Amino acid sequence: MKKLVLLSTITSFVLIQNSFANTALEDVTVTTATKTEKNIDGVSASVIVITQKDIEKISASTLKDVFEKIPSINAQFGRFPHPSSASKASVSIRGAGANGTLILIDGKRLSGETEGPYELNRIPASMIERIEIVKGSMSTLYGSDAIGGVINIITKKVDKNSSTLDVKYGQNGHGEAKEKNVNFTTSGTKEDIKYKLFGSIIDTSSYSKNKSYTQVATNPTTGAVLVANPQNNISGTNKVTFSDDANVKNVGTRIEKNLNDNVSLGFDLNYLDENREGTYIGSAAFSGGGLIKNTPVNSEDNNRRFDVSSDLKYQINDDLSGQTKVYRSYYKKRNETTPINFAGPISTKFSANVTIDTIESNLTYVLNDSNIITTGLEFREETRDSSAINPIASSSDFITKRVQYKSLFIQDEIALTNSLNATMGARYDKISNADNKATIQTGLVQKLTENTNLRANYAQGYRAPDIAELYVVSPSYKDGKRFGSDVIFGPKTSAYELKPEQSQTFEIALSNRMDKLFSEIVLFNTKIDDKIELVSYGSGNAKYYTSENLDKVDIKGVELNLDYTLNDNADLNFNLTYLDTEDKSTNKELIFTPDLSASLGFNYKILSNVATNLSLRYLGEQYSDTQNTATTDDYTLVDVGVKYDVNKTLTLYTGIDNIFDTKIEEELGTNVGAYYFAGARINF
Repeated sequence: MKKLVLLSTITSFVLIQNSFANTALEDVTVTTATKTEKNIDGVSASVIVITQKDIEKISASTLKDVFEKIPSINAQFGRFPHPSSASKASVSIRGAGANGTLILIDGKRLSGETEGPYELNRIPASMIERIEIVKGSMSTLYGSDAIGGVINIITKKVDKNSSTLDVKYGQNGHGEAKEKNVNFTTSGTKEDIKYKLFGSIIDTSSYSKNKSYTQVATNPTTGAVLVANPQNNISGTNKVTFSDDANVKNVGTRIEKNLNDNVSLGFDLNYLDENREGTYIGSAAFSGGGLIKNTPVNSEDNNRRFDVSSDLKYQINDDLSGQTKVYRSYYKKRNETTPINFAGPISTKFSANVTIDTIESNLTYVLNDSNIITTGLEFREETRDSSAINPIASSSDFITKRVQYKSLFIQDEIALTNSLNATMGARYDKISNADNKATIQTGLVQKLTENTNLRANYAQGYRAPDIAELYVVSPSYKDGKRFGSDVIFGPKTSAYELKPEQSQTFEIALSNRMDKLFSEIVLFNTKIDDKIELVSYGSGNAKYYTSENLDKVDIKGVELNLDYTLNDNADLNFNLTYLDTEDKSTNKELIFTPDLSASLGFNYKILSNVATNLSLRYLGEQYSDTQNTATTDDYTLVDVGVKYDVNKTLTLYTGIDNIFDTKIEEELGTNVGAYYFAGARINF
């Protein structure tokens, strides 16, 4: 047992390198960077920990509310290959792109859309105990899709008997974008069984803007204009949705049982039911023949997700412990896109079934008083059935694509001296549709003084191309069409061999805690070979977008984090990120990667039971086209909130997001103006 104390001892030495707010660092542990709770492998990289207390301070309803206030993590809009992309956002860390960020719930992957454009609005904040964000490649532990970082949403633990009910309502100053949010969580113990139940309903009304359009009737294969078509050259104005009409229901449970002193068994069951609807400017087939582009369409989604998993934790002896997970995530998407101006067939092209089956098994061995080894095996199979990847553009028949990953990883954490720790890791992935990949990671954490740490990290990463990048056939994307790299259709006359991305990340950071001030500065450089990006060809009705490899991409950056406790009633936190991205083959910057982002938060307790919070968020200019000819304006948003603890059971809260009604450009997604909200939280 003496050796096991090493796990917590080392964790206390390194601590968490960055905190979203003013959480006491010595009270925080991480699991995402290591896959084992008391192990520090991976903490030589940058880690952000967002606690339940932090989430309650900003009165967040969904994951999107939380991420909007974290610098260097920004939303990328307009990448989803459907007209509804105007209201869909994906997360990018340090400019690595939406597909380079892996989102997990309790360490498990979710089935869903490529790039996860819905996830930010699906996950209720009330079910979250904490969020761990590891910046930089984590491929040595998680394989593909973790080239930019990992976001692990850790749900509330099954512990003491407790229940929480949270009710929130909000809308903008014009009575639009209404949101009703109801969340309930309860957990407890009955005899030797621990249980947790949760449920949530997120109901939102749409936010739209009027947009003008001029229809163009084309031959769907060649792109030639059909001048004689009665729908050609018709103009008008129609609303475009920037925030869906949506109803999202989540319900789930977890049951845990200790089989004996050394073995425990857990079982999870989660269900998502989602309905979304909006109007957009897109394309639709005309019953009399031809494809009508730039026409109003109605898009309706009926989505379901069912997740089931079991996990077995076991203590083999004092030095050896392990965990095995088996889980399936099944996603059923049914989309109907219908023309508004004319009679035409209902398109179900963007419907799909997605299944992820995974088996993971990890072992942690305390070799001696200064050496901990963690190793693991993973088998994962991802299956996508979709008509969006059917090479016949007019067909709604499903095509099946399947990818298998077989992986082995090992990592070694060594306490070299009382003040110096080293971490080394390696992974090998056998991939059914790409070259096999080997990645390594190594890091050092040096305690310079009692209050100062120096850390350095080197990590390799990779990302295999996803199904959309390889096979999608979309008749409408921005001002053209979108085809996967393997597709030959119409103006795209040849296939392109899309290679996996490969990256190297170098990072060095200095952190210091002196009395009431925590400060950290991070320098990082990510070099990506064969980065997968959308490129365009042709013009007019023959224009199309496809995925190709950029030869070399270089991303440099600096992050500054400051947390200052003014007194027992007030604290400040400041975060700033500077990014310099470049496609080395063209000397152009990457799109939708702001050069500068920053946030300032101020929390002040007016009375013992009344607290306020003020948040300023700044996002700098960013290019919206690959030629770097179009930029979006920078902007600053200011949010304010008040929380009133009526008693130990009831808390009331209210606030205004974007209090000065700042406008942002449409390429950057949803902006509903000043947003007013109020809610109540009951703990019993």
